[in-house]
Amino acid sequence: MTVKALPGTVAESRCLVIGAASGIGRATAARLRASGAAVVGADLPNAGWADGPGTRDPGTSSLAIDVTDPASVAAAVSAAAEEMGGLDAVVNCAGILGPVASALTVSLEDFERILRINLTGAFIVSQAVLPRMAEAGYGRLLHISSTAGKEGVVNMPAYSASKAGILGLVKSLAKEFALAGVTVNALAPGNVLTPLLAEVPAEQQAAQAAKIPMGRFGQPAEAASLIEFIISPANSYTTGFVFDLSGGRATY
Repeated sequence: MTVKALPGTVAESRCLVIGAASGIGRATAARLRASGAAVVGADLPNAGWADGPGTRDPGTSSLAIDVTDPASVAAAVSAAAEEMGGLDAVVNCAGILGPVASALTVSLEDFERILRINLTGAFIVSQAVLPRMAEAGYGRLLHISSTAGKEGVVNMPAYSASKAGILGLVKSLAKEFALAGVTVNALAPGNVLTPLLAEVPAEQQAAQAAKIPMGRFGQPAEAASLIEFIISPANSYTTGFVFDLSGGRATY
């Protein structure tokens, strides 16, 4: 059996992007592919891929995945690794916003559903990919958090809690796998022009925009550019870190 050498560049990396049908995930898959990486995108079976139902960026395979279902995640990870001959990097963009409403009116069912997708889903993905990476002696795992996880956002109690949980999860996993050649990091976007942002009421969008020193929302392509570095072999000495993508809004 031929053992593949560890990647030296992004172009030599085999990448799985979860939540690749739209937004930051879609932009990331396209960016990595343009850089020469092998890329498999995954999303919900009924996800409307941005360029039409059942389609995706040319050159990027797509798989069905439900991050709340361990069997679904395991199957998608195995299929991606088999298709690419291994798995060097995983970018988990799966997540939902949920109701934008007072904590006093959000139902327990909605609260638990958001945590199940955003936080428990990240844990399920981590359990599926980290053993492979540790065995190979190399890996890059990135979960998408949010500025909401750092500072909390009014009328987004479940979303804020779930994204804060990702920060703790990433820091714990990073320490556990630090000697295995595996980095585990988080990206905390502020307001990025994605379908998720469109779910936020206009008046709240305006209030959030006022907090951004750069005076504008981010673009998915800007997130993809940073993600490319985070999951690259060049990012070899940063793990358990939360990368900011907020136009200067984040204060820590």
